Amino acid sequence: MKNICDVLIIGAGMSGLYAAYSATLSQPDSKVTLLTASELGAGGCSKRTHGINAAMNENDSCELHVKDTLAGGAGINNPKLVKTLCNDIINRINELVSFGVRFDKNSDGSFNVGTYGGSSLSRSVHWYDITGLEIVQELIKRIILNNCHVKENRWAINLLTHDKNCYGAIALNKETNQIETYKAKTVILATGGGACVYPIASISTDKLASGIIMGYKAGASLTDMEMVQFHPTGVLIPGSIFNGSLLEEEMRTQGGKLLNINGKRYMFDYDERGELATRDIVARSSYFEIMEGRGTKNNGIIFDISMIDKKTLRKRFPKTLKRLRSCDVDLLIKEKVEISPTAHFLMGGIVIDSSCKTEINNLYACGEDSGGIHGANRLGGNGVADALVFGYIAGESAARSAVNNNYSENLDPIDIEFYKLNNIKDYKNIDSDIKKIMWKNVGLIRNGEQLNSALEDIYQIKDTLQHSISTISSKENYYSDELILGSDLLNKIQLSIIITKSAIKRKNSIGAHYRSDAISEKTCYNTITKLKDNLDCEVILNEIQ
Repeated sequence: MKNICDVLIIGAGMSGLYAAYSATLSQPDSKVTLLTASELGAGGCSKRTHGINAAMNENDSCELHVKDTLAGGAGINNPKLVKTLCNDIINRINELVSFGVRFDKNSDGSFNVGTYGGSSLSRSVHWYDITGLEIVQELIKRIILNNCHVKENRWAINLLTHDKNCYGAIALNKETNQIETYKAKTVILATGGGACVYPIASISTDKLASGIIMGYKAGASLTDMEMVQFHPTGVLIPGSIFNGSLLEEEMRTQGGKLLNINGKRYMFDYDERGELATRDIVARSSYFEIMEGRGTKNNGIIFDISMIDKKTLRKRFPKTLKRLRSCDVDLLIKEKVEISPTAHFLMGGIVIDSSCKTEINNLYACGEDSGGIHGANRLGGNGVADALVFGYIAGESAARSAVNNNYSENLDPIDIEFYKLNNIKDYKNIDSDIKKIMWKNVGLIRNGEQLNSALEDIYQIKDTLQHSISTISSKENYYSDELILGSDLLNKIQLSIIITKSAIKRKNSIGAHYRSDAISEKTCYNTITKLKDNLDCEVILNEIQ
């Protein structure tokens, strides 16, 4: 089945939704199609997000927001993208207010702002702890009113490209069991999910980093892929699908304390800001405590929220309380919770310019699929800001570019090979093996010996998997769960190789990338990953001037 549109957006989290809204607003006569792997609004993590960093109050400024973001990212951020983030988020917040999205306000009309680690003052605007849900629901209404063509339960599996030009994508329709072709003048990647190769992770299970890998396979360069953020406070529930589910970062600013098994509040041993240090420092400090034998039996530490009164918990974190009750954790009763650092966000991603355009003509990326904005460490509250700002820019840029773009008209869809997992029972074991390797050797603390061992093991899994999969042509119009799972495993293997090779290439410790065998380097650089033959990769260093 072939579908034709002007703008094709892959991913329906906050960045994808804002891209769809922006594209339909910019070019109302264009056909904009949005693919989502689940039902609209059901998947992804956007609806679970809380605060948004924005200099909305008089005591704050864009300049200070920029300074904090660059400092948090250890100076390897793209400064142009950072300035765009910090300036444009004010416009996006004002636009959301005009839509009717609610934000907590003080009696004088100013925004009631929370504090995240690494910010020099409070600037996180919010509506209780359901800000993301408010925004997602409103954006869904807007794109439907603007006649965006939403295709639910479509799992995009590959891009259509020719001579470094993108002209659409191939997707699996989980409702009809058919393979569908989408031809488009421009394509936007907004799938997210870079933390999907770790066993303890905060992301939803449908986030699989497929956008980054699709862009990479099309020839787009990636940047800083070694920079994986581990959130400090993931609830530790071994064996549960909720393992790694987040306790809001603002609970630390409200008085939550991190304790080791001896009851010691240890964070001030690592950083003068204590629990209010940046996420990379707090998560790594907790990991040190665990590795040195001061963790719990489940390899966790204790989060003590006894200093936060129950009224504040009910008022500020109602969604968090409800979510955790579903996994038998009641914060109104249990004041000390076992937690662990949890894989949360990939700062690296596809290289973009200020219009969200990639190196592949007609291909754009935003949200967690893009890199360069957060550098070596993302500040809490900058993730939603990123999705809103660059989702809007990507949608507007792609829609305008599509107006006079006739590149795809004379191109027919190419035959693409998919990979079917022969035995669906193999998936769980292979997926588990990948995640164990990545957590042990490419996690919060790394060294050359561990990284090289991980790379060897991942390549071994890749070689072994070749005997467990069959090749399927896209022209066979064939769909199955085995097809999705086979492609998922290959994507995870590819992502793991890229992260590990990038970590090997970066010899120093910076931000989320901490090497116990680090070499002191004064040179500031980005790692750049480029596609080689057989989907392998080459990582080079790009010095920042």
